[in-house]
Amino acid sequence: MLFRVLFIPLSNRLIFTGDAGKVAMWLWEGFPDALVAAVASIVLVWVTETKKPLVWVGVLAALFLHGGSLNAWKWIRRGWITSPSRADYVGILAQAIIPVLVCLVVGIWWIRRSAASRFAAS
Repeated sequence: MLFRVLFIPLSNRLIFTGDAGKVAMWLWEGFPDALVAAVASIVLVWVTETKKPLVWVGVLAALFLHGGSLNAWKWIRRGWITSPSRADYVGILAQAIIPVLVCLVVGIWWIRRSAASRFAAS
């Protein structure tokens, strides 16, 4: 929620037009979730000291997938004034999947980075 509040001044005067604009709007609305996913995966790998941190990153990504799919279902089933276009569906799907991908990519990157620093320290 804090990231969403911080992005209000940035998105105050944005105008999205056309199909690409609709998808960009959904991606812009989902950007704080992707940012939270990146920070959460770094903190998870940093805090958990296990031999297999990739499992924990996978569990976190599954939680983001679950939350994103519930949110996407809410947006799809919501009462629309006009019927949603294909661009809306693409944007909703991207908004649900991108935090999962960001969580996995940043988590794997951080695991490799921390493993390299531990290897260099020993």
